[in-house]
Amino acid sequence: MVQTEAHITTPNIAFDPVSGNTQKDPNTMQPDDNYSFEAIVDRHNTNSLKWDKYKHQDIIPLWVADTDFKVAPVIQKALEDRVQHGVFGYTRTDEQRNQVVADYYQKKYGCYVEANWVVWVPGIVASLTLAMRSLSKQHQQVLTPDVAYPYFHTTPAAAGKQANHLAMTYAQDRVRIDIDALEKRNAKDARVMLFCNPQNPGGSIYTRDELQRIDAYCEANNLIIVSDEIHADIILDEDKRHIPYMDVSAHALNNSIVLGGASKAFNVAGLACSWAVIPNGELRQAFIDEMHGIISEINPFGYTATLTALTQGDEWLTAMNGYLRDNRDYLIEQLNATKGLRMLPLESTFLAWIDVSELQLEDPCAFFEAAGVGLSPGRGFNDSNFLRLNFGCQKSVLEEAVKRIKKALDR
Repeated sequence: MVQTEAHITTPNIAFDPVSGNTQKDPNTMQPDDNYSFEAIVDRHNTNSLKWDKYKHQDIIPLWVADTDFKVAPVIQKALEDRVQHGVFGYTRTDEQRNQVVADYYQKKYGCYVEANWVVWVPGIVASLTLAMRSLSKQHQQVLTPDVAYPYFHTTPAAAGKQANHLAMTYAQDRVRIDIDALEKRNAKDARVMLFCNPQNPGGSIYTRDELQRIDAYCEANNLIIVSDEIHADIILDEDKRHIPYMDVSAHALNNSIVLGGASKAFNVAGLACSWAVIPNGELRQAFIDEMHGIISEINPFGYTATLTALTQGDEWLTAMNGYLRDNRDYLIEQLNATKGLRMLPLESTFLAWIDVSELQLEDPCAFFEAAGVGLSPGRGFNDSNFLRLNFGCQKSVLEEAVKRIKKALDR
């Protein structure tokens, strides 16, 4: 069994990107009122996945889940300092770096994590596959939400498993697993259940009661939860609170893998750095064993950006969440006043989930691309009635996209 006792985190920790050391620095966390998210950043000719999809086309890319904001100044400075060192060889973690992640959970959620529970992985999707491969060798199925981002549907097959889809509910306009249906579900052929909280798409944050019911189901069916919590730092409804799955119960602590990272909230996905928190030693060792020969080391810039974000990024993150909140409020007002569109309210993420079924379009994504707006098709998330729109962009860009959407529907 793992410990659940309280752990005291050290406040105002600064991460030195060159030495890798952490030290007390009361000046690193001072408020900064100069954060600007309005400036347009030209991402052309940077091999951007998001922008190159529509290269040489007049289409605003609002699809894949990265933002168009420059990183926090403290991250930019830390990366520049690391570059000045000039040597970028193989890089490993240590207890001190792992403790930064542990302190993050304690400070942000009051959730106890030990440094040796942290395993670094280049990306969340890799962790999904590693978990399925390492923990369900004798099982043919993996439980996965029926509506989730595409890798929840493709990684089970890549791991040699059959995806067993869990029914969803849209009740109260919150996209989430239908727990009433889940509790009646037979899970005898599965060992792993994939879970996404905050939910992508839909942006719902699961409540403690919902998480406890899911945990009770997992305990009754001997399931291990692999919880993708990559959007946990992006909270739009200020009265909502993310709860790490491992903090739900003693059972959840010992039967879960919680995945996190700075990539979504701090826009550093291209630096390929995330973590898996695995309190159970046997599960952790199986996961690590599966990595050998498959997963490469984390690059030094990934560590630098991630650890700087966790130790010095709070002020910037608060400002960005406020900006995203305003974008969300603008977008839902505009789209829900447009005939044929209905954007669901969302509590987290920068990814609007828009019901376009009333329009009865043969190919909704192609229709809006022709209007100059590139969205993610709902069929990739397993609900063709919807489109996903990334509003993690400058307000002026979002306004132009809304203008184009409305013009297309007025024709």
